[in-house]
Formats: sequence, C-alpha cells, structure tokens
Amino acid sequence: MINDTKPFYVYTENNCLYIKNINEKIDKIANNIVSYCANFDDNNLIHICSIDTKGRLIHFIYNNARIRKKVLGKICHNINNLKNMRLFIIQNYLNLFVVEESSIKENIFRVSHYNFSTSNYNVYKYHINNIVQNNEYIYKLNIDEMSNMILTYESENKNNRGEPYRQTLIFNTTNRKWIEANSLLRKSNSFSPECNCNSTIKDDLFEFCYSISYKKYNND
Repeated sequence: MINDTKPFYVYTENNCLYIKNINEKIDKIANNIVSYCANFDDNNLIHICSIDTKGRLIHFIYNNARIRKKVLGKICHNINNLKNMRLFIIQNYLNLFVVEESSIKENIFRVSHYNFSTSNYNVYKYHINNIVQNNEYIYKLNIDEMSNMILTYESENKNNRGEPYRQTLIFNTTNRKWIEANSLLRKSNSFSPECNCNSTIKDDLFEFCYSISYKKYNND
C-alpha cells in the first residue's frame, strides 16, 4: 500500500482522458478513449491503460505532468461490448484484465488478461471464454502470499446448461502461465481451492486503486 502518494483523479469526459491532482491541476492525457484503468507502481509512477475508439490498447506513464505513451495494438473488435478494465502491477509486471460481453449469448462474458513489462512491452495474452455472470460478480481475483493471482469464475456446464459450475485458475508470476487449480501441487497452508486467504483486492470490478480515484463523467 502506498501511503505517501497524494490523490489523483483519473476520469473521462466526452471521450477524452484527464488526470487531476490534489491542487486541481488538470492534464489532458488522450482523445477518443472509451475505457481506462490505472494504478501506481513501486516507484509511485502512475500507469494508465486505456482502449480507444478504434479498439486499441494504449499504455500511459504519468510522472510530474510528463506523459509517456505506447500503443500496444488492437485488442477489441467491438467497443460497445466492453464492460470493465482493471490493472494490477505485480513484481514490475502490469496485469490488465478486460471484460467483454458476448454479442451472441446473453449473460456470457470473456475475460482477457494482458501481462507485460514496460521495459520491452512483450505482451502475453490470455483469453477466458464462456464466463457466466454470477449475481454478484463476473469474476473474482485474489493474490496469494507468493504473488500468484487466483481467478475464480463460473462457466457454462456442458452436461447441464442450466447450472454453471465454478472454476479456479492460478497465474504463476514466475513463468507467466495460467494453471488449473487441481493440477498445481501446493502446500495446503499456502493455497486452498476455496480461496479463503485474506485478499488484498476487492471483489468488485471497478475499484479504488490505492490513492487513485476513478471518476466517471456522463455526457448528458
């Protein structure tokens, strides 16, 4: 947790992305932005990941009113299906999670995970399809004491379509691979498939990231 960072507001207005600091100074980051998320790294630099109207993923680093920009390519074919984005920085790697709603099936979603470092921008891409929305969440994300991410979601049951079943995947931050929980040998006191460990991440899909506050402005 970063305790000595002054609050910033990251927000969009008329598809433009802005950042405002505690002194009410506003800097315009980019135009034509439809979705975004942000977080601090260990050096107190603000990282902002956004998707523009062309469906391209763009990464910004904001430091003392200076902006560094990197376009990582098109990741979304239909921006109207975008639901949420979340960003977590673990061991200097950015982990971006993007939720898209299916245009074919109702209440079905895809979660895409993009893992990369700003040192070389070699992006690892992962897609988890056919996620069924729970009454409370689309997916849950947790981090264990070894900095591995634990993703829990409900998927369509091929044997009984009316009853989804829960699945748990674990992302090993060392080899950057997702592994099914039942295929990973771990000590019982370090991981449980029920994921009862204390979470450092809220379960909601749109959250405060440390002292960054998200503020959404409507056009109407």
